[in-house]
Amino acid sequence: MNTTLERVNEIVLYVVPDANTGIGPADRLAEDLGIDSLSLVEILIQVEKRFLITVDDSDISRVESVQDILDLVHRQQ
Repeated sequence: MNTTLERVNEIVLYVVPDANTGIGPADRLAEDLGIDSLSLVEILIQVEKRFLITVDDSDISRVESVQDILDLVHRQQ
């Protein structure tokens, strides 16, 4: 079974294939991985689908790193 980080990594690479394959919790989405706001929304949609959670609009503006995505998932599971 994949860890949450591995599953998030797969989602990021699915949405942004050019992102670094060694994605870690401390990586900032825009600065380190080059992810724009549209790609971020798509990543969060995929997170909702794969983890069966709901990401509120207010959460989107607070997601700046991979760790922020992991925290969203862990809070709702």
